[in-house]
Amino acid sequence: MNDADNDWRMQDVQYLTEDWVSPWTGAVSPKGTQITLQSITQLTKKKQLIIVLPNATAICLSASKRAWKEAHSIRQASNIDKTLKKEVRFNSTAESFDYLERSIESIIMAFTALEAFVNENIPDDFEYHTHKKGQDVLEIMGKKDIERKLSLDEKLSLVLPAAKNIDSPKGSKCWQGYNDLKKIRNRIVHMKKEDRRSSGPEIPTLWQKLFKLNAPYDQAKDMVDFFIKRSELEPRWHSEYNERKT
Repeated sequence: MNDADNDWRMQDVQYLTEDWVSPWTGAVSPKGTQITLQSITQLTKKKQLIIVLPNATAICLSASKRAWKEAHSIRQASNIDKTLKKEVRFNSTAESFDYLERSIESIIMAFTALEAFVNENIPDDFEYHTHKKGQDVLEIMGKKDIERKLSLDEKLSLVLPAAKNIDSPKGSKCWQGYNDLKKIRNRIVHMKKEDRRSSGPEIPTLWQKLFKLNAPYDQAKDMVDFFIKRSELEPRWHSEYNERKT
């Protein structure tokens, strides 16, 4: 595969440990050949779309980073941070809305990246023992129930550390960043009336918060790093993400 096809956002690839003969074509793939997973969509009765399988954490982090950089460019073009004026505006209403849209996209994608990461890294055969709320009954959850029933807080602070036999990130710097990301994400997803009204600077609405953010993709990546640094293997996408300068 060329570099464009061998994209860093691919799901981890594997390599043949010995020569392999296709039972369908008889073609021989030599030892060391890269095995690439695919996703196939039936577009119509006669047409299938084939793509290389992406890593969900990677594409969500990438989307978050791209949206954040676009928001930063819009803000920079309006010069609102450099000017000494006491009242500032974007160059147009459209640009201010574009900034908000990109910021929201970045937040949602960053949070989704964490959801994808934790669910992907819980082993298929892992069982989580917990007490049912308000009861002394012990409940044993398999991976599917963990994914569906538990909050991201519990997965990150208890489940994944137990599955990987490492310390919990709770109380660490990356946990504070995650909490900040979660709060703003929840305000967006569960938007209240008070966050949509006209207001002065004394009322802390969602819109005000969106102009005073830390980079959401960095907050998500810090949490991912916490686990990967304590794991035996580093995903391919993670090492290549760290090598990218843009």
